[in-house]
Amino acid sequence: MKKHLGIVLLAMIIVAILLIYAVTYTVNYQEKALLLKFGKIQDVVKEPGLKFKWPAPINKVVKFDSRVRTLAMPNYQTQTLDKQSVIASVYVNWRISDPKSFYNKYRTGNSDVVYNAEEKLQEIWKDRTYNLFAEYNFGELITLDHSKFRLDDLEKNMFSRVQEAMQSDNYGVEIVDVGISRLGVPDNVTQSVFERMIADRNAVVTELMSQGEKYAKTLKGDAESQATIIKAKAEAEAKKIRGEGDARAAEYYSAFLQNQELANFLRRLETLRKTLNERTTVILDKNTPPYQLMIEGPESTIKTITQD
Repeated sequence: MKKHLGIVLLAMIIVAILLIYAVTYTVNYQEKALLLKFGKIQDVVKEPGLKFKWPAPINKVVKFDSRVRTLAMPNYQTQTLDKQSVIASVYVNWRISDPKSFYNKYRTGNSDVVYNAEEKLQEIWKDRTYNLFAEYNFGELITLDHSKFRLDDLEKNMFSRVQEAMQSDNYGVEIVDVGISRLGVPDNVTQSVFERMIADRNAVVTELMSQGEKYAKTLKGDAESQATIIKAKAEAEAKKIRGEGDARAAEYYSAFLQNQELANFLRRLETLRKTLNERTTVILDKNTPPYQLMIEGPESTIKTITQD
């Protein structure tokens, strides 16, 4: 009997759990829910917690995540105002603001309502913002000059147009943000840009080389001018020194004229000094002037005084 009682209690507990599961549901803090009665919306549940309902098929609960979702648009190619081709990657941040309107707008058979909403959002974005790039020049979207940069203005216009379209027909969606995650140019445009950059850099190089050559010529001219001045000063100084030397030499010449033997002896010594060094070997006749001085020595001009 006790054995059967345990089985009965266990069965009752299981039935109670199944019954509680059938008549209750929970809503998390990041969720919003719709309570449907025979397929029609009976209530919108926005507060989290444990809720009660009739078991299926009377009631059915549809839950939506109310946090921000990011929809990445397919990359597309368009043109700017100055006919430059660009490739844009755009994203839209959105969330479900009105579950009831959202469900009514995008419910189509058994398809996913979120998927249907994102398809509709892509369609609206393309219709309302596709040609916005044609209102801006390429240099206003890609530039280092902050005074000309208008990419943020383009993003604001995209946001306002998409938000206006979603609010006008009450899609139950709030547009949080619209932005451009990547902006580039096609390969052929990239090549032409590189070629133009190379041409610009070559022009800069040519200009710098021209300025360098001009500066070098200026420096060379200044150096030659200074060299001419220095050379002229040096020649003038040399003439002055030569004049002083000639004047002093004239004094020595007068002394040599008074003592010709001394002059002749000094000239011979000078010749020996210039022709002989530590490693010179000379084989000559001992009488060959002026080398006879090495044997005979100079003639003495000193008179011998004898005392009687």
